[in-house]
Amino acid sequence: MIRKQHFIAALFAGTILTALVYAQGTPTPVPDPVPIAPGKGVRNNGFTQYTRPLASQDVLIRGKALYNSTCGTCHAADMRGVPGKGNNLLRSGIVLSDKAGELIAGSVAKHNPKINLVEADNLAISEYLHSIEATAGAQGSPPGRNPMGIELNVLVGDAKAGEAYFAKACANCHSTTGDLKGIASKYQDAKALQNGWFDGIVPGAGRGGGGRGMQAIVTMPNGTKLEGRSIRKDDYIVILMLADGTRRSIPLDVTPAPKVEMKDPQEAHKKMAIAIDDPDNKNLHDITAFLWTLK
Repeated sequence: MIRKQHFIAALFAGTILTALVYAQGTPTPVPDPVPIAPGKGVRNNGFTQYTRPLASQDVLIRGKALYNSTCGTCHAADMRGVPGKGNNLLRSGIVLSDKAGELIAGSVAKHNPKINLVEADNLAISEYLHSIEATAGAQGSPPGRNPMGIELNVLVGDAKAGEAYFAKACANCHSTTGDLKGIASKYQDAKALQNGWFDGIVPGAGRGGGGRGMQAIVTMPNGTKLEGRSIRKDDYIVILMLADGTRRSIPLDVTPAPKVEMKDPQEAHKKMAIAIDDPDNKNLHDITAFLWTLK
């Protein structure tokens, strides 16, 4: 009985792993070598591909060029191999276990057809392969899932230009001395600020379902209109919070039924997103640069 349970558990685990592999779909392109300081590993623990200290950027770039010219024809630019010509290096035990080029150099020395590379070239190619494997995700997911050493800087706009655009496009609804006073201090970094103002998210506001938080207008069968913030709405009832703080519950499963109009609170920002769109996102970055000064 115990052996049977162990067999079922192993079978179930294998099924999950297979599903994860097939769920990955189209392979992710292999990225360029990521800029990582020399001597720094990608992670503090885990398999060799995550803990190997990576070479300097100039070595990685040289290794990529050497790999493409010497190895790419048979092993493919993405290291996944070419059927009938070269094996998949992403799953190669030699590449995975290699630490400083010693195993890869030994394999190259036995290569058929023969490849003549000096020690420095072997090392550069090895380090490039290491840099790609270091970005692979868990459960055998492809490289590129864990890019390292990348810092996103969204403060690339002109704050003065952003202030002028804000006055033209945003000041009708927002004020830098009112609702947006000190807005930059409410976010941990400029990226979060940009995401927040672009999406029209107010710091501290929660999310709700079923129309929660949206403005609603309910027209009763006799023509009376009620307007307020929606607390709940489904097929049977709508609950409003009126401007004076009164809470009203209005049944909808009646005949004739009230008419309910919901106003999307993000509608203005959706229109704005289209209005400020340009190939270089200049207006987006200019506004962000301006809002980051409001601390």
